[in-house]
Amino acid sequence: MKVTRYQIIPAILLTLGAAAGGYWALTPRARSVATLMIEPAPASRVLAVNGRIRPRLQVDIRPALGGTLVALPFDVGDRVGAGAMIARIDDGPERAAIAEAEAAVGAQQAALAQARRDLARFEALGQFATRREVEQRRLAVEEGARELSRRRATVLQVREQRDRRTLRAPFAGIILERPVDPGQTVGLDTIIYRLADLAQPEVTVEVDELYAAEVRPGMAAQVSLPGQSRPRSARVVHVEPRVDPATGACDVRLQLVEPLDDVPAGLTVSVNLLIERRDRALSVPRSALIPAADGARVRVVGADGLVAERAIAFVDWPAESVIVTRGLRPGDRVLADPDSASPGETVRATP
Repeated sequence: MKVTRYQIIPAILLTLGAAAGGYWALTPRARSVATLMIEPAPASRVLAVNGRIRPRLQVDIRPALGGTLVALPFDVGDRVGAGAMIARIDDGPERAAIAEAEAAVGAQQAALAQARRDLARFEALGQFATRREVEQRRLAVEEGARELSRRRATVLQVREQRDRRTLRAPFAGIILERPVDPGQTVGLDTIIYRLADLAQPEVTVEVDELYAAEVRPGMAAQVSLPGQSRPRSARVVHVEPRVDPATGACDVRLQLVEPLDDVPAGLTVSVNLLIERRDRALSVPRSALIPAADGARVRVVGADGLVAERAIAFVDWPAESVIVTRGLRPGDRVLADPDSASPGETVRATP
């Protein structure tokens, strides 16, 4: 049988196709690995800490004088106004002293009036009264006036001491504690009330000394209260200039931008301190880093699919992602899991 050239060509093509298929079947295909495309994007450094609600004002009210409590009109949770009478200690001794001092003032007023009448009578005698007699009467008036002033001052002093038996609220607030009861004998160290102004509470946090130098007054923050989904804006108003040697932490106070009412003092809250914000930064997850003696490394996939290891510098901060300052460029592809491929291996990068 005669074979034409039109039959030979399909046979050749079939043979070539089979050979090519066998070649691709024997050649291993590059496996897919997950990569991260490095692109500039806004990034922030945030320090997450726990804090507590702290009253803007809080004071322990103690008596200026000891004695027996005869009036204690407020209890825990009650609101009091500024200057309100919140406790009174028995002032019986002071009332008796005031009565005695006022009686002494009355007696001295009578004596001074008599001395003035005597002086006027001797002055009216003219030449029939000696100069010495007139001077004696004038001196008696002056001494009587001085004694009257002294006795009046004694009355004021005793009244002031009586007033110290009455305790008044130094500012408007809420009674947090009342550790005493009416009829109890109290001393100068006894706490009658613990009063707090909860109208505009503050938040106190402890920042570890490793990060304390990064925190400055005026920084923005977000405060999350238990049971509330929306965080509240706040700002740093005070940074303690010393580190507590016992805890290794620095106290920081924050003021809420939106005033809160009826928030219990001592409530634990979550605080995110915004340390730094960058409009354009290159960031990678911390899980993509390979610790190294000279810092850290990442594994990148080149345009040809070849995996290479590259040293980087980054801002070391306690967060899931870090800001890279050297070693990466926009458009680089970084292995999301550095153990997914080894340097020198050819892979197919997938987002």
